Amino acid sequence: MEHTIEQIQNDIMNRMQQFDFGDRVTILRELENFCGQQADEAMKMEYDMAAMEDEIIDN
Repeated sequence: MEHTIEQIQNDIMNRMQQFDFGDRVTILRELENFCGQQADEAMKMEYDMAAMEDEIIDN
């Protein structure tokens, strides 16, 4: 998993080289927001799946 994360980070930084500093800041902030939202959704899905499994077990 750590290797995958490092690859994604390197890919992002390589792609960022084509933009000037101001655009890089904007892009990275937008990615920060996007990634945070995606992480929240993934955690919610995991929580919802666990709750459904608990409900199935209880019934």
